[in-house]
Amino acid sequence: MRLLKRLPGDSGFELTSFKDDPAPPYAILSHTWTDGQEVTYKDLVEGTGTDKDGYTKIRFCGERAAADGLEYFWVDTCCIDKSTSVEVSTAINSMFYWYQRAAKCYVYLTDVAVPDEVTNPEAFRTLWVQAFQRSRWFTQGWTLQELLAPASVEFFSHNGKRLGNRIALEQEIHSVTSIPVGALRGQRLTEFSVEKRISWAAKRTTTIKEDKVYCLLGIFGVFLSLIYGEGEEYAMLRLKEEIQKRQQGWGNVAVQDLSVSLSLPFPRNELFVGRESQLQFIKQILFSPNTHQWMTIYGLGGCGKSALALEFAYRALAEHARRLVFWVPAISPESFGLAYRDIGIRLRIPGIGDDNADVKRLVKETLSLGNLGDWLMIVDNADDSEILLGVDNNSNKAARLIDYIPHSNEGAILFTTRSRKAATDLNQSNVLELNDMGKAEARQLLAQRTTRQALLNDETAVDVLLETLTGLPLAIVQAAAFINQNNTSVSEYVSLFQHAVAKAELFSEHFEDLSRYQDMDRTIAKTWHISFRQIQRQDPLAAKYLSFIACIDRISIPQSLLLPGGSIVQQTKALGTLTGYAFITERQQTVPGSKKERLFDMHRLVHMALIWWLEGHGEREKWVGAAAARAEELVPYGGHQGKEVWSAYLPHLMYVAGLVDVVNGAMSVSLLERLGQCQKSLGQYALAETSHRKASMSNLAQVLDRQGKYEEAEAMNRQELECTKKVLGPSIPRR
Repeated sequence: MRLLKRLPGDSGFELTSFKDDPAPPYAILSHTWTDGQEVTYKDLVEGTGTDKDGYTKIRFCGERAAADGLEYFWVDTCCIDKSTSVEVSTAINSMFYWYQRAAKCYVYLTDVAVPDEVTNPEAFRTLWVQAFQRSRWFTQGWTLQELLAPASVEFFSHNGKRLGNRIALEQEIHSVTSIPVGALRGQRLTEFSVEKRISWAAKRTTTIKEDKVYCLLGIFGVFLSLIYGEGEEYAMLRLKEEIQKRQQGWGNVAVQDLSVSLSLPFPRNELFVGRESQLQFIKQILFSPNTHQWMTIYGLGGCGKSALALEFAYRALAEHARRLVFWVPAISPESFGLAYRDIGIRLRIPGIGDDNADVKRLVKETLSLGNLGDWLMIVDNADDSEILLGVDNNSNKAARLIDYIPHSNEGAILFTTRSRKAATDLNQSNVLELNDMGKAEARQLLAQRTTRQALLNDETAVDVLLETLTGLPLAIVQAAAFINQNNTSVSEYVSLFQHAVAKAELFSEHFEDLSRYQDMDRTIAKTWHISFRQIQRQDPLAAKYLSFIACIDRISIPQSLLLPGGSIVQQTKALGTLTGYAFITERQQTVPGSKKERLFDMHRLVHMALIWWLEGHGEREKWVGAAAARAEELVPYGGHQGKEVWSAYLPHLMYVAGLVDVVNGAMSVSLLERLGQCQKSLGQYALAETSHRKASMSNLAQVLDRQGKYEEAEAMNRQELECTKKVLGPSIPRR
């Protein structure tokens, strides 16, 4: 394969050949040819052709690749020496694979124009969409595989204006080509019938009639010798015969010739952004020469562990065409077993289809032999370590699923899990904690996921939204889906977010995501509810802590404030469970005059989800009562004794006192009086006065209500609410 590279100072381009070595990341051009105006391989070698129209396309591709951080790029007109039939034959049989491996595919539409004064064409589709759908590009045979093979396809007008990517324009493309949206989103082509795939090219044309068949080779994953002059009918007959051989397993097909990427459960995510340092770290660990490595990625549910593993898998395939990649969901013993059976079938392991076959053993032994070349296995969603480390009851022998993980110096294993405990149980040394995205990456993800960039015009609102969502990828993707579906601006979405009820609905809003398991909940709230249930089952004390923390302030939680119970070891393990799931993080701080106190913060969105969890199970009132009782127990009526300790409890007492919709009146008065006395002891006299006044108002409101003086009671409650804002601040309680 030859690739183009820009020379310094805009002095042209040079060709570099990659024969035995894997090609570096590259961009690829898709376009339609104009007779006599394309720059050929000979032109480029001789330094001519700069006056041809095609030179503009080469320059465009080079500039776009550089803007996307890619040093190399490929253009068919000049990267293939068409003077040799062998090279042409090789190129045609490799074309689908070359487009599939490209980091970016740029579609250059010479017959689509966008006025120069339009800076954001994606926001003004009406200016160009009709020309887009009439473009000659959609009528050419070779552009079919160029549309479907690459992971990332972006469309541009003839003056270089970006029109959108394949996902954003899928409905327009579908209406022109009749290609199902699933195929445009990366659904496995083998899931469509042979007749259906052939029909996609039925109305397309090619300059040479046999090419109308040859352009389908990659669509079906077959290879044919090129016989120009045989005619379209005979070429189609040979194609169908080869497809039939592949389907029936005829011929001497090596394992390495299998279309291994089809074992991945999801299409490549065209909109994946960021995480470059993590991807490089995983590559460095897993692909060390002549060693067998295990690695585990762990992090909060929704932080993008599976998305990162999937992107790594596709990059591994792109860098090494012969590498086998396998995906094993560890959601349950059944999902693990089904994935192993699928691997055995794809590798055509003898005996794999027998009724009493020990499928997991056969797959392990085959992959451990070391004669299949390089392979990568991703064991995804290993959240419950009991699934992999517990005894497999479905096995004839008392074995653990982890014992069926293969071992070979040609292979590597990558686990993903939400639990740090599971991560360290599986692998003590190579563990990567995946945190929330940084501000720049989060902004980039939101921009990629939002179909109309005009909806992002309010920079302040975007900053507020990303801060609210804490850079959590799944939360950002869910927000973008809502914004797209409802044509809502970011500022409008942020406004909705200010209301507690609307906030709960937004986080529970279902959305389509092809990169997540179809039978699993995709909303951010339900993603964590799965983890809550796991914790309830695995660590009851940790579940107790979770429910308690949902009813106090989420910031600076002293360990001594948590409900008593359990041994010191059990308490340590419970906190380890919660930090291991990234629900809480520890901050070290020494309280003066006291032993070192452990302080914890809870993730903002987790705190919200926990409140909804308790409300949904009818338990919030119970746990708010427990939190109020705990505050009464630990916080005195002022004084100076132990104030270095109890002063750390005051923000949490304030939070509970502010839950006026849950805390009963007498308890609220008691808490406010304690708060006022403590504030007075700390010299916070203005705050103390307000707290006492609010306690008095609450008392008076209760008396008026009992006397049936409801209007006066309501007026007093309104004054009490204003006092609450003064004491607690307008943003407290944090919800």
